[in-house]
Amino acid sequence: MPKKQKESIPLPPPPPVDDLADLCAALDASGRLCNAKTKEASRWCPRHDEERIKLYINYKDFGHKTFWHNLVKQMYRIEALLSDVEQRACALLLEAQNALWVLELQADQADSLQEDCSGHGDGVISTTSKPRPGPTDIVDVEDPLDVALREKCTLLWAKIKSRLARYCAPVKSKFYKERIDVIHACVRRAIYTDVKLLVVAQNYKTVMALLTDTTLDVQIVEKLWHAIRHLYVHEVRAAIDDVLRPNDGPGEYVTVLGGRVYKDLSGISFPFHAWGHMTALFQCYSCVRRVCKTVDEVVTVTRFVVLNMNGLSQSALKYDIPYDGSKVLSLCGFIPNAIDTFPPRSVISKCNCVYNGVPHWEETGVSYVLCAGLSLTDPQSAVFVNACLRDPALMVIVRKGADGRIIKSTERVWAERMRQANTRAGLRTAEWDPARTVYYQDSVLEEACPRVYNTEVIEDCFQVVLVDGGTGSMADLIKKVSDIWLEKVYKAADTMELIADIAIPIVKSGELEIKSHGKRGPPMVMANLETDVLAAYKRLWGQAPAELVDDDLPERIAAPAPGAKK
Repeated sequence: MPKKQKESIPLPPPPPVDDLADLCAALDASGRLCNAKTKEASRWCPRHDEERIKLYINYKDFGHKTFWHNLVKQMYRIEALLSDVEQRACALLLEAQNALWVLELQADQADSLQEDCSGHGDGVISTTSKPRPGPTDIVDVEDPLDVALREKCTLLWAKIKSRLARYCAPVKSKFYKERIDVIHACVRRAIYTDVKLLVVAQNYKTVMALLTDTTLDVQIVEKLWHAIRHLYVHEVRAAIDDVLRPNDGPGEYVTVLGGRVYKDLSGISFPFHAWGHMTALFQCYSCVRRVCKTVDEVVTVTRFVVLNMNGLSQSALKYDIPYDGSKVLSLCGFIPNAIDTFPPRSVISKCNCVYNGVPHWEETGVSYVLCAGLSLTDPQSAVFVNACLRDPALMVIVRKGADGRIIKSTERVWAERMRQANTRAGLRTAEWDPARTVYYQDSVLEEACPRVYNTEVIEDCFQVVLVDGGTGSMADLIKKVSDIWLEKVYKAADTMELIADIAIPIVKSGELEIKSHGKRGPPMVMANLETDVLAAYKRLWGQAPAELVDDDLPERIAAPAPGAKK
């Protein structure tokens, strides 16, 4: 009997093509369709479309980004480990020299704000001759990264050598060799403040051996450049002290690159020419004054700048005041912190209010003041103060030292006063009203103390406050004070004679060098820096600088014209 075939159940009809166009075509892990409604103008639902954008558009890494993050984390761990190893190696090196105090200085300077106000640019020194192209041989292509790192290292070396060449003194100066020693001491000071540089320096015996090693890693060269560029002004003074102090003197020190770096200053006063080293490395008057410990040092460095005609930049503190006679004040040691701008000497106004039944006129008078701190060891300071106390046109407040007795030329020194009359002409004969007069307090002597940095002042000085209640301007007051220095203190006829009286003893002692031109002109003070920087570079490094950068780069220094004398 034939078997009865089962009736097949009819399958549902497939959905229309238009309906499939609105369903998501994404497949899950089991291969099933998502079938969710798609976004507008898209084949995917909002969830799958967002995942697609993250994977194929934003990241495009297929796991590489996660791998990169892991590599970066491992790099940070390795760098931290290397830093710990360097710190430990540095500590062991310093412990062997009993100089663990260096680590404390490194921590202090790491927290300090660095500033670059040396006055020297970062441009490299280059010659006009360009290297001739060699034969076009077929060579292997170098890795672009290696080429870039090598070019960066070469540029950093050029900046380091150019910066140090700009510090050099003229070759005819008897302090040329001493300036080179100061430059090397500054390099040692720059190196010992950095752990990595201090460890690397153990492989070299001298500063020049390190600075001429072109095989150093670009990271080390970059650290060296930043350490030299951002050397603190106090470290520069300490470097000069390292050179000038006797080798057999007391003091803790650490040996770096064959030279000693001392923990503390020797306390020896700088000779006059030593301030030439300071102003050569820091061409900023305010920065150089920051390292002055006494008013005598402030006076000495100011005299050096004026006599040497360095032309230092002036920011907060100034030595060249835009008034006639300011050079006389600077040479004589009368150096105000600032000269304030005062209102007009006399201001007359009419008051329409009723006073005694009628309107009246008022006059407000203002006195001008000039404050400065003088040296306690210079005998000319006492002569100047006595001359000012005897001058009837000046009101004087003076104190010798921070704890000295205050001396005044008059019982009360007024700063502002007022008087009034019924008519304008009557003001000329009217009396000043004591009840409406403002007087200077003894605290004004604080303005006379020489300021070295922000609120840091030198109180151990001859504090002098000169007040002029006359009718002249501030220029007249400065001229009056400079005339006292010229006529009553130094007995000089003019500024040139004063310069001769001050400079001749310094020249005879050999601290100020004079350059003679023979019959071509009068003798001149020798420049503090070598004007021919290219020649200084060749003399210092034994070769001319190479062509490193294109002519259109802004930090490129213009080279001498072809055919010019070198």
